Amino acid sequence: MSIGYMVLASAVMLLAALAFWNPGSQGAGWMYPYFSGAANLGPDLAWRIDAATYAEFARLPYAGQMDYEFVRGQAGDLVPYSILDRGYVFIVWVAQTLLFWLPSIKAVLWLQVICHIASVLWVLSLLSTPRQRLIFFVVYGINPIVLHFVTFAYHYYWQVVPTLLWLAYEARGGVRLERKIYWMLAAMMSVFLVRQSTVLLSMFMLGYWLWKERTVHAWIALMAMLVFVLLVKSPSQPWHTAYVGLGAYPNAGGVELSDDSGYNRYKALSGIQIDTSLPGGNYYDETARADYYRALKKELVGYAAQHPGELVRNAIVNSAQSFSLGYLTMSRLLSYLSAGMGGLVLAIMAWHGMYMRAAVLFAGVVGFVLYFPPIPAYMFGNYLLLAWVLVHIADPWLDKLGVVWAKWRRAKKE
Repeated sequence: MSIGYMVLASAVMLLAALAFWNPGSQGAGWMYPYFSGAANLGPDLAWRIDAATYAEFARLPYAGQMDYEFVRGQAGDLVPYSILDRGYVFIVWVAQTLLFWLPSIKAVLWLQVICHIASVLWVLSLLSTPRQRLIFFVVYGINPIVLHFVTFAYHYYWQVVPTLLWLAYEARGGVRLERKIYWMLAAMMSVFLVRQSTVLLSMFMLGYWLWKERTVHAWIALMAMLVFVLLVKSPSQPWHTAYVGLGAYPNAGGVELSDDSGYNRYKALSGIQIDTSLPGGNYYDETARADYYRALKKELVGYAAQHPGELVRNAIVNSAQSFSLGYLTMSRLLSYLSAGMGGLVLAIMAWHGMYMRAAVLFAGVVGFVLYFPPIPAYMFGNYLLLAWVLVHIADPWLDKLGVVWAKWRRAKKE
């Protein structure tokens, strides 16, 4: 690609990001720990938040939060935090350091926009024809759904990293990775800290590379990743998410796809209301949280025994949606259509022999999709590979259509 083409593509993506800029944000209670944690990051890299300023931040509208200046708190006001995946703290710190003239949230957003533009330009360089580049640019580079998460100040965007690693592997055309696998490993470890749901895709890729290459480097990378995961994995449990996931579709329990469904059920069982407000909500007490998970686990196991068909149906529909747009919360009908579209995409991929790409797509969501719908935020990493697949399916068909069109034009002239 020429420099002029890259500049033009960058400018168009920048304008598209501004046009489709996400006006919403994650809840203050889930966003604040990352930004306060980055402002209070010390040499020990411990995650501490300033409890004294949370209420001030939470009262602000999102426009005010975007301009909020996170500063280091007084030692007596700092409290440890460990609920979420901690890696996004370091991304916030990097953004604050590189884009120091911007408030923290704006710095992160612009870092994500810059990374999006750079990654799209790199993928475009892998494609061989202008038409392939145009298809990818339209369906991914300036796609409003993609840009919705690029301009969202939370960790969802960074799920794209393992997919980029897979495309880097595909681009090698079968050349062995050898020592380059350690660069892949470092990226996988980093994104695991940011979003632990990426682990199964990373382990799948490392296992596949070991099977293909059978080198000491591949063995070391796989074992290193496994040890790293065991050492740093957060103690989160899936029971809340799995119980709430029942509400994605009609269910006998009357569960809705909302965190409140889990909290309300626990209150009905125990009389205790789960409080997630910072800094003193009982959700942050390990004992209270363990009791909550234990109760929902018991509920879910009992429900599964009584209604196994519902869970199987959910897993099948969720899996199909992961090959399409995902589960669309604004309409259950659209979600079913998404599942149908995903089934069609999977069939076409099988027809074209894209078995490994299909496996990579499923590995990217299998950690949750069997019990929770693939909402776009959770399956964001799949969109890049789906766009790549669309390019390689649509391009030869457009060639055939071009030949048919040319023949028709010639016949018409004659």
